[in-house]
Amino acid sequence: MKENRLQRLNSEIKKALADILSNEIRDPRLSGLVSVLDVDTTNDLSHCFISVSIYEQDKKVVERSFNTLQHSANFIRKMLAGRVDLRIVPYLHFKLDNRFEINQKMSKLIDSIDIPPMENSDEQ
Repeated sequence: MKENRLQRLNSEIKKALADILSNEIRDPRLSGLVSVLDVDTTNDLSHCFISVSIYEQDKKVVERSFNTLQHSANFIRKMLAGRVDLRIVPYLHFKLDNRFEINQKMSKLIDSIDIPPMENSDEQ
């Protein structure tokens, strides 16, 4: 499959999944803000790997939400079939991406570094 077509398809799937997750899924076990970060579809269009981020303070809630998302993959796939014009809708594989959490930790570490002020050395 041509690369441009695959990129357009990934973009279309990403938009559709973001809409489905924010507006259509009403499962109380899926809490926190779920963001679709990246979509990567295989060349034969049989599988789609989706990186998601779940913004929630409690790690147990994040884990429960992600497990709910994984168990709902077939249901979400059926909903995706109505939104994306494909003959065969790919199987969905979700992957939890914790970039946001890592960035927050790095930011806190950088902020906690005590750097002494630089001295002016104009004695030349």
